[in-house]
Amino acid sequence: MLVCDCNEVEYEAIKEAVKKHGNNQDAIMEETDAGTSCECCLEVGCRKVDLSLPQAIQKALAEL
Repeated sequence: MLVCDCNEVEYEAIKEAVKKHGNNQDAIMEETDAGTSCECCLEVGCRKVDLSLPQAIQKALAEL
């Protein structure tokens, strides 16, 4: 699942970052580069991605 179109970040990379950083979005962004370009994926309504970054973080937290 694509989480960041600009930097081609997939959900699995977010999940790995969540294992290290919990729900610290800034740390996850720094590690994965998700949301650091156009920032569309930071918004729930972004149509460029399968899951927005906040949604991906919540999904990962629920799965871990």
